[in-house]
Amino acid sequence: MTADQPSQHRNVHKPLLFEIAWEVANKVGGIYTVLKSKAPVTSHEYGDRYTMIGPLSYKTAPLEVETLEPDSPELRLTLESMKERGVKFLYGRWLIEGAPRVLLFDTGSVYHKLDEWKGDLWNVAGIPSPPNDHETNEAILFGYLVAWFLGE
Repeated sequence: MTADQPSQHRNVHKPLLFEIAWEVANKVGGIYTVLKSKAPVTSHEYGDRYTMIGPLSYKTAPLEVETLEPDSPELRLTLESMKERGVKFLYGRWLIEGAPRVLLFDTGSVYHKLDEWKGDLWNVAGIPSPPNDHETNEAILFGYLVAWFLGE
């Protein structure tokens, strides 16, 4: 690095934490209760550096989430880039104790990529997937959206 190049240091003392789960703001089983019970402690420790990521349920999200604009420039740019490529999402605060930030992805907005992503799973990792299994398809779409977000 020369004197005229800016320093590119990461703050290792203020890491971001992303927690990914199917039941973030989406009550479909027991993990929802686990997430709700640990969120206050994790939110207290990490503050706004903690974001929970889950799939968007249009049925439950309006009752569970207060919509916000992302305040971090990196997050805002990442989500804008994904939005420009057709990804729909909801960003906000989960209305539970600790009020953690949440990012919920609409898997339906990328359904047209399902065959490509299934092919990728098969070609890269040898993982087959049944052709008409709704739960498997949703898990693949959600997993690829999360990987896309983290990679972006």
